[in-house]
Amino acid sequence: MNIKKSSMFIITFCMAASFIVNLSVRNADSKIVTNVPADVSGDETKALVVEDFENLKIVEKVEEDGWFVTSNPKEYTKGDEEAKKKKNPVMALKLRAVDGGPNDMKVEEAYSPTGLGKEKKKNLGVHFRFRYPGSNSVSLEPPMEVDWKDRTPVLTYDQAMRKDVPERGIQLPGRAKAVSMWVHARGFPYTMEVWIKDFKGDVHILEKQSINFVGWRPMVFEVPANIPQSSDTYPVTRVAKLVRIVIREVSNVSGTHSSTSTRNSSDVYVFFDQIKVLTDTYEVYFDGQDLHKNFEGTTNTNPGTQK
Repeated sequence: MNIKKSSMFIITFCMAASFIVNLSVRNADSKIVTNVPADVSGDETKALVVEDFENLKIVEKVEEDGWFVTSNPKEYTKGDEEAKKKKNPVMALKLRAVDGGPNDMKVEEAYSPTGLGKEKKKNLGVHFRFRYPGSNSVSLEPPMEVDWKDRTPVLTYDQAMRKDVPERGIQLPGRAKAVSMWVHARGFPYTMEVWIKDFKGDVHILEKQSINFVGWRPMVFEVPANIPQSSDTYPVTRVAKLVRIVIREVSNVSGTHSSTSTRNSSDVYVFFDQIKVLTDTYEVYFDGQDLHKNFEGTTNTNPGTQK
């Protein structure tokens, strides 16, 4: 009797273990089935720094490589200086690298997968002032896209120009679940949006959040699961990229604007530091996945032994 019970227990345990392993394999975020299935984890979720602003470059022309700022309404640039002062709806608009950062912000270890976040000496500051309250906004655009790991330039095919061109954006490695950043505000009635672009070229605006607070605060923007970040061809993971940060004026809870809002026509300062992405970096593995490097002549390895 005891032998039968022991046998049943062993059989049940083995079936349960097999079910758990199979479930882990099925839950691995890959549309490709290979002869090397996912291990028990099948999930490599981690937080990676994708911008630390330590070596940032600021530019004044959109075609140049660096952080770039625009406004809505746009600055008035016609006529002489006196005419600009009288008619310009934008009384101040400036980006600058600023010394300092949040005391509570974590500094990355000596080894960082992206090589970023090891220091916190600099942050990105924006100063703006609008002449009139209303549907005013400021947009910050990141530098030209580079590969998140080896920092080499990335080109995107432009249908209109029919050629590969550099495009602004910060790559979000893996399959991003959330984007976070440290924000320093001064209690002005503005909201902030994060725009990301998927590999198909569609732009998604993550849920806006209020920056009507004072001091440094970490802000987290969840990335909806319906944003495409994977394919059924190799490589499975297709990175999205952060293409814009928008600061938008709101004078009250209902979202209407008041012509007597003096706060909205004051000098506004907002600062940013350490942009991170919470992401699953798991990637399918298979024999010969790097053979294309031999085809392009980028390695000297014997193609017959290349994995």
